[in-house]
Amino acid sequence: MTRELPFAFPLSNGLHARPASLVSKAASRFLSGMVLANRTNGLSGNAKSALALVATLTRHGDACTLAIEGEDEMAAAEAMERFLSGDLPQSEEKTVAPVPTQRGTRPLPRALVASGALVHHGTPVSGGIGRAPALVVDAWQALPDPAAVAPGSAVEELEKLDAALAAVRDALLERLSRADNETQRAILDAHLALLADVGLRARIEDEIRTNGAAAAAAVVRTAERFSALLRESGSAYLEERVLDLRDLTVQIVRALHPGSSAGQLAPLDEDAVCVAENLDPSLLMQLGRKHLVGIALAHGARTSHTVILARAFGIPCVTGLAGIERLVRSGQEVLVDGERGLVLPDPPAAANKFYDGEIGKLALIASREGKSKTSPGRTADGVGLEVAANVGSLEDARLAFEHGADGIGVFRTELLFMNRKEPPSEDEQALVYAEMARIAGKRPVIIRTLDIGGDKPIPYLDLPSERNPFLGYRAIRIYGDTPELIDGQVRAILRASACGSVRIMFPMVSSLEEVRFLRGLVARQMAKLSAAGIRYDAGIRTGIMVEIPSAAFVLDQLAGEADFFSVGSNDLAQYFMAAERGNERVAHLANPFHPAFLRLLKKIVDDAGAAGRWVGLCGELGGDLLALPLLAGMGFDEVSLASPGIAAVKSALGRYGTSACRDLVEAALVKETAAEVEALLRAFTTAGRGGPLVVAETVRLGSLSQNKEEAIRELVDLLHVAGRVDDPDSVEDAVWQREETSSTGIGFGFAIPHGKGDGVARSSIAAVRFSTPVPWNSQDDEPVRMAILIAVRAGGAEDEHLGMIAGLSRRLMDDSFRQALLDAGDAAAVASLLQGASGGS
Repeated sequence: MTRELPFAFPLSNGLHARPASLVSKAASRFLSGMVLANRTNGLSGNAKSALALVATLTRHGDACTLAIEGEDEMAAAEAMERFLSGDLPQSEEKTVAPVPTQRGTRPLPRALVASGALVHHGTPVSGGIGRAPALVVDAWQALPDPAAVAPGSAVEELEKLDAALAAVRDALLERLSRADNETQRAILDAHLALLADVGLRARIEDEIRTNGAAAAAAVVRTAERFSALLRESGSAYLEERVLDLRDLTVQIVRALHPGSSAGQLAPLDEDAVCVAENLDPSLLMQLGRKHLVGIALAHGARTSHTVILARAFGIPCVTGLAGIERLVRSGQEVLVDGERGLVLPDPPAAANKFYDGEIGKLALIASREGKSKTSPGRTADGVGLEVAANVGSLEDARLAFEHGADGIGVFRTELLFMNRKEPPSEDEQALVYAEMARIAGKRPVIIRTLDIGGDKPIPYLDLPSERNPFLGYRAIRIYGDTPELIDGQVRAILRASACGSVRIMFPMVSSLEEVRFLRGLVARQMAKLSAAGIRYDAGIRTGIMVEIPSAAFVLDQLAGEADFFSVGSNDLAQYFMAAERGNERVAHLANPFHPAFLRLLKKIVDDAGAAGRWVGLCGELGGDLLALPLLAGMGFDEVSLASPGIAAVKSALGRYGTSACRDLVEAALVKETAAEVEALLRAFTTAGRGGPLVVAETVRLGSLSQNKEEAIRELVDLLHVAGRVDDPDSVEDAVWQREETSSTGIGFGFAIPHGKGDGVARSSIAAVRFSTPVPWNSQDDEPVRMAILIAVRAGGAEDEHLGMIAGLSRRLMDDSFRQALLDAGDAAAVASLLQGASGGS
């Protein structure tokens, strides 16, 4: 006899995937069949199938009945009644809440706070500001096309399905064993329940047996069917549960086709911001750089190849935005602030106004730094340090030389091999390499041979799936098994060497035996070209990447075979510190400022110098302005970086003397922690910025600021553009902390806002004269006609701060001095008056 248990559904978010998994688990403990019927909408489903339960579209308060029939129906009814009245309602706290917006640790500019914008905080990994409609890219779009797979027999496809389900189950169980919070465990439990779902399995089997579908196609069609039901529910929360199903489907299809090519994404034909949980380098390249104006990612370490490409392309990028792919929808206007690590969906007008000013400011800073790009990289005392570019295409190379590159420090040739069904031919490669040599003229071009593996797979090579590909079968380790591919590439590089200053470089070298193998490879291809009468540079220089610690400790031996060395700081740091660069949980451990790593770099440079070998550095450390004086002091011959940073590096390099940089290295090597090294470097990089307190560049006449918030930001930005402030947001915050305690409007139409902090690189003064007086809550209640900002570097003497304020205040009591400031015809005249009044010389 069928037993029926009536109840009103108790959970506020409805019967979505996670509570459905609890119901199905409870029901599956019994032999009796169970059907949950939603009396409100007329839908019903097998209570032992989580998917069937979700498909009932049950919402909070819906009238439901659980029908139980079978040999143990009495015991089942008693247990399920307890579950429905007790365990199920109490599971509400275990469901996963929407991901909250993360809170940043840095202060937000007042204009952003006042704008009311929704701000998501992440980690800035590629600078700049981008604004455009969002394109949400998910793993579903990147799946192999199941329709392109020819199905086998039903038996064969079911066997493939069983193997894939088992592999996914094992992976989920392994992740569950490592889960460190309730939210992660709840999600993984729900995915395991879906994987074991009898309704899901039955529907997939029906697609295979009845429709003759391949296993992958059957999985995708089944997922699409249930997804459509959820989308049609009218419940926003249930619609979001499509992600649970799609996530699991992605895992199953990838298990069915390990190592298969990712699906193709069409190149963008209009500006867009890419929003994704993860983004493979190949997918980024498919989108193209012309219209990609920003990237917002839930995951992505600073030295992942996707992030490196974003910097090379000059695309603003923010990572660490938990759940961003769920918080933004395609087509929604999005602003990516790669300077602060912020993402703003639908920015309001006030926020857009603020960022219009920020974009203009960044252009001014780029223009100031760009004055150095046409000169060779040199220290203040004239010691050369080549500033080269990391590139992946001819377009990259052209842009690099426009940015002032002294050469090509590494041409990542693997980018030529990606996003295609077969490798480029020798002739195709030779044309690209030769054209790059011609573009470079007399400047050096270092071409790195194929470096694949890790997060740079090439599907047509059918490389095996590995538990830890970064330590596995990659780079030169595949050369012995792909002779035709590598021989052709080496010949192409040799042919291009006849057209310019080309050098060849091999990645992932760990031993002398490998270098000898590689030199032999080059010699054999030279012989073939000679026999065919094809020109090449017989004296071409052959070098290696130093990115495996073992190579660093036998550099004296390697120097007998290698003509030059280039340190790959990203990989060297991850291998030296045993911290995978793509793993966000441990990537921070591979800190290049760790004293142990700095000692390793110093050893490499010293050993290379002792052997008379040129040594460069082509990792992300090369573009870090904080590290620049260290690299110069160690004696590197070259640093190579993403093209957009070249002008800034050259400009900063010109401020440092070689002797001071060498002393800095000695001081850094005896520090005990990376934090101590960074503090030392920050003090060094700011100490050398001399000059008067105020200059014409830090004065603006005819300011259009309309309120105190805009005025203070304008003053801080003047110092930022002049290179006197490194962190304008923290300086602005310091000024406001004082302003909110007591107004700095001193009366007579003047204000002296002031602040002190680490964001100030050089104690300075900025001034603006307003076109229209600005309310300031002054002592005499009169609006301000001129505001003068005093910014003092942290660590400076407090009496310096107070003395500057006191000196200016005394002079501003003088009617004639105030009038002279208001009547001055240009910024230089105002700067001269203020310099004298502040006690400067």
